[in-house]
Amino acid sequence: MTKKVSADFIKEHIVAVLLILFMAIVYIYNMFTNKPWYDELYTYYFFISRGPIYAAIHWPVPNNHVGYSVVSAFLDYLGNPYIGLRGVSVIAAVANLVLVYKLAIKFMNKWFATAAMALYAGTYLCFRLAFQGRGYTLSTTCLLVAILAVYRIALGDCRIRNNIIFAAALTLGLYIVPSSIYWVMPVCITGGLYLLLQKRYRDLCNLVLSGVIAAVATLFLYLLIWLAIGANLLSKDASSVYYGISQVKIILKAPFAAAGTGIDYMLATPYIQSIDRLQCIKTMPEYFISLFGNFYDKAGLLIFILYIVVMLLSIVITVIKIRRRNNSFLGLFISCGMVLVPVILMIQSVHPYLRVLSFLAVFLAIGFIYCISEGLELFSKDSITTKAGFCFSFLTIILAITSCVSPFYRGPLATRENEIADVLTQMGDPASIDNIFYLDDYQKYVIKFYYDTTPNEVYTLEAADYVIACPEFTDPQNEVPEWPVLYGYSPEMIEYVKSNMTVIAENDSYAIYKRK
Repeated sequence: MTKKVSADFIKEHIVAVLLILFMAIVYIYNMFTNKPWYDELYTYYFFISRGPIYAAIHWPVPNNHVGYSVVSAFLDYLGNPYIGLRGVSVIAAVANLVLVYKLAIKFMNKWFATAAMALYAGTYLCFRLAFQGRGYTLSTTCLLVAILAVYRIALGDCRIRNNIIFAAALTLGLYIVPSSIYWVMPVCITGGLYLLLQKRYRDLCNLVLSGVIAAVATLFLYLLIWLAIGANLLSKDASSVYYGISQVKIILKAPFAAAGTGIDYMLATPYIQSIDRLQCIKTMPEYFISLFGNFYDKAGLLIFILYIVVMLLSIVITVIKIRRRNNSFLGLFISCGMVLVPVILMIQSVHPYLRVLSFLAVFLAIGFIYCISEGLELFSKDSITTKAGFCFSFLTIILAITSCVSPFYRGPLATRENEIADVLTQMGDPASIDNIFYLDDYQKYVIKFYYDTTPNEVYTLEAADYVIACPEFTDPQNEVPEWPVLYGYSPEMIEYVKSNMTVIAENDSYAIYKRK
C-alpha cells in the first residue's frame, strides 16, 4: 500500500520531482568541480576538519558559521574534504527545493507550486550558495522547517513534536549564523498573529514558550563559545589573575569572568558595521536593488518594484482572507517577511552582506506566484487557473534550467585561489614543495585542499627552500600586513628572494621561487 501511494505521488508530481533531481545533479557536480574560495577553505581547516567539539567552542572571527561547521564536522568523518566542506550545503539546497514545493502546494495547485520552486531554484545567489561551505543555505532550510511546523500548529495539529521541531529549527538557524534573526522574527510573528487572530490563546502560549526555549537553547550554545573564548584570553593575558591557569580551571572557578570576557571580545569585533541611520534609510532602495540584482542578473530594479508590488498585494490578500475567515496563513507569512526585514535593517542601521538576505528568495518566489494564483482564482475558472499554472511552470522551469547551466552561474567561486592553482600546476609536482615560507594564507590552504599535501612551514626566509610570491610582495604599500595577507614586506626581503632563489613557475599574479 505504501509503495503504491509513493508511486502515485511521484507520478502526480513528476515534473517537480524531475526538476529537483536535475538541480541535485547540478549542485553535486558544482560541489566537486567549482573550487572552494578562501572563506570556505578557512572554515574547513580551522573548524570542520578539527571535529565537532572544536568547532562548537571556537570563534576567532565573527563570520564563523559555528552551527554549520559543527554539523559538517560529522560529515567530514566520511573522509572526503569536498563532502565534509560542502556536503551539508548541497543536502540543504535539495531539501530547500522540496520544502518550498511542500509549502507552496498547500496553498496553490501543483503547477503554480512548481513555478514557485523553479523561481527559487533559478535565483543566482541561492544557486551559488547551494554548493559553498557556508551556512546560509542550511539557515534557509531551518526557515522552511520552522514555518511548516508553525503551519501544522495553525491547522490545529498541536502535538508537542511540532513545537519541538519549531524550537529546534529556530535554535539551529541562529546557531548557524546570528543573522538568521532576520527570518526568525517574521516566522515567529506570523505564527503569533495567526493564532491571536483565531483567539487560540493556549496554542499561542505554547508557541511563545517554544520560542523562549529556542532562545534559551541558543544562548546556551553561544555561552559555550563565550566561556571558551574568555578562558583562553584570560589564560594568555599577563595582566590577568588567571594568567597561565588552564582554561578548564578558569571556566570552573570563574565562569562569569570567562563568559564576560568572551562576550566583550565578540561584541568588540562585529562583522557587519552599523551605518548612519539616515544614510541607511536613504540608500535602502539602492541596497535592495543590488541584492535583487544578485537574484536575477540585470533585473535588480525590476525585482525591487516587483517586491513592493508583491508585498502590497499580499497584505491586501491577507486582509481580505481574514475578513472572509479564509486561510490567510501564507499571505500573512509573505507579508511579515517582506515588511519586517527592511524594518529590522533600518532599526539596526545596517546593510549586511547580500548573501545574508539570500533567504528572501523564499518570500519573493512563493509570494509572487501566490499573488498570481490568488488573482486568477478570484476572476477565473479552475480550468483557466490550471492552464495558467502550467504555463508559468513551463516558463519558470526553462528559466531555472537555462540559468543554472549558463557560464555566468557556473563561473568560478575562487579567483585568487585559481591563480595559485595555475602556477602550482605549472611547476609539475606541488607535492615536492617543502620548507616553504608563506606570504599569504591563500596559498597555504590551496596547497592543502587542492593538492592534499602539507609542506613543512618555516617562519624565516633563510630557512625556506620555496617561496610563492603573491601580488603584494613587490608592492611598497604592503609593508604592513593585512589579513589574510599576513606577512609584512620590505626591499630586503625582495632582494633576498631574488638573490638566493630562482623562478620555476609564474603567471600574471604569482611566482614560485626555489632556492638555488
